[in-house]
Amino acid sequence: MSPSLDNCSLACEWCWRDITKNIKISNFDKPEIIIDNAINFQKEILQGFGGNKKTNKKRFKEAMEPIHFAISLTGEPTLYPHLQELIKELDKRKITSFLVTNGTNPKVIKKLINSSLTQLYITLPAPNEKLFEKVCKPKIKNSWEKIMESLSLLNNFKRNTIRLTLAKGINLIDAKGYTKIINKYKPRFLELKAAMPVGYARYRLDYKQMPLHKEIKDFAEKISHLTKYKIIDEKKESRVILMMEKDSKDRIMKFND
Repeated sequence: MSPSLDNCSLACEWCWRDITKNIKISNFDKPEIIIDNAINFQKEILQGFGGNKKTNKKRFKEAMEPIHFAISLTGEPTLYPHLQELIKELDKRKITSFLVTNGTNPKVIKKLINSSLTQLYITLPAPNEKLFEKVCKPKIKNSWEKIMESLSLLNNFKRNTIRLTLAKGINLIDAKGYTKIINKYKPRFLELKAAMPVGYARYRLDYKQMPLHKEIKDFAEKISHLTKYKIIDEKKESRVILMMEKDSKDRIMKFND
């Protein structure tokens, strides 16, 4: 879900937004309104499955009562001025909060250090500043420095992740460059995923630029040889690799029925 719709400080080539436009929002909804409507619209979209005989009734009931919020999707969520309150309200409702950010707003990340945020993801979009400027076309000054500052805050969060979204011919290069940053900031989780030409990204990316799962895994192996991180898990259908220095029992979160 997105608390800051189509509003972002970057214009990454693989983004599924229409990066030629940036909606300037002056009035933001309160967290309670956003949460209620996010759940209500999910129910509205999925309710037809309730009448399908093939539908797993247990899964359908779970979908009607979501307990996880990924705060991401289409826009930079740290631009939402009530983010702390949103996370607090989710926790109050016993709903987890997974924040995915481009890291260009470290002041907001600092404010979240003592919050009830479940997990923080920061996207590392390039192995160096020069390539970052080329493929992400930042709209604010000192964006690379701000991303590095945000990465320096990662380990203030128990569950923290550096995510690499990779596209062939764009940023699926220079494993050594990525590993210098990864070794410096030492995230608990390292996630590598294939960029996919969906939404408006179809007008910027060719399908040939979407890495195969094997190509993502090969790149992960290169990073593994240069770091202490090992491949812990993978999802071939999603073209995603999860890496950690060492696996842990609480990697997969447990929830009571």
